[in-house]
Amino acid sequence: MKLHIFNPGHDIALAGDNEKMTAPHAVRQMQMDLGFIPALWADKSDYVLVDNSSNAAHSNSCKSYLQNVKYIDWNDLHKIDKQKLEVLPWGWDKTIRYKLSVASEGKLDGILPNNTQLENIREISGRNWASKNLLQTLLDCDNTCVGESVAVNDYNNLLDVLDNSDNGLAYQYVLKAPWSSSGRGLRYLDLQNEGINDHLEGWIKNIIRKQGLVMVEPYYNKIRDFGMEFTAHVNGEIEYLGLSVFSTSNGAYMGNILAPEDEKQELLSRYINADILIEIRNAISLMMKDKLKGIYSGPFGIDMMILNGGKIHPCVELNLRRTMGHVALDLAQKITEKRIMQMEFNAGHYSLKIKN
Repeated sequence: MKLHIFNPGHDIALAGDNEKMTAPHAVRQMQMDLGFIPALWADKSDYVLVDNSSNAAHSNSCKSYLQNVKYIDWNDLHKIDKQKLEVLPWGWDKTIRYKLSVASEGKLDGILPNNTQLENIREISGRNWASKNLLQTLLDCDNTCVGESVAVNDYNNLLDVLDNSDNGLAYQYVLKAPWSSSGRGLRYLDLQNEGINDHLEGWIKNIIRKQGLVMVEPYYNKIRDFGMEFTAHVNGEIEYLGLSVFSTSNGAYMGNILAPEDEKQELLSRYINADILIEIRNAISLMMKDKLKGIYSGPFGIDMMILNGGKIHPCVELNLRRTMGHVALDLAQKITEKRIMQMEFNAGHYSLKIKN
């Protein structure tokens, strides 16, 4: 039996590294409104843990695509038989483990990740780990693969990096917190037209103080967002699941294309040699097999970009959790023609819509 949980505050929890973190209101609202979505990929009769089981059971969002699961809320958690139970949150962090432990009155503690596992998951989830380990490996896949990311742990060091940059862009950068949720931890820097104002300087110093460093990356002229979705199995094997073709606005997720793999490959091949994608995904599978075995099993995804001139940025971000790309792949199996999956926010509530 599986227990699924949608915890969209996962990335914020990684940033705070605090088991008693309280998520911002918008994140709590998203968890309340979209807590049902594991029913899109769960097996029949699995449990889905939600904030309000009555509301989730009667949700009409994507209702025709939902599996007939058992919705339970946090007050019911201590009643679950932990024998042969597998707990599957959106992502693992100290906060979700703490909440599960408290709500189950300690009954689930034996099947939850320990501190060492959670620390390793957090480290690999950080942008600095992906930069040092994954990006550098993937750049060797083909001469069309590009990307640069530098970690700085001091404000003066950041200024030195900007002064001595030889990336060819001269003045445009993206500054990123090592851990952050979609769009929240990004700041754009234009040295030629504005430079670092007092507000941005304060943000940089605050991120370095709280998280230890800031990532500095060139700003690339993006043509298309896409990604690759995988599952890491307990035995260490990495299974490639498919492409995610999605859209963002200022780094925040907007929606996914729901379509068969060949259609997504054809779309991307308008800009790049799609054969290179095979090299990239094989390199990811080989490397992550060694890095994740004994540490993490479950879904993960890597965001990428197509750039001007047929270039590919093969690792914009590693998400060591389930992603909306995984959701799109599950939904694509339930439709007969191309659709668009969109996240919407209206009248104070979030919804997941499937559109023509």
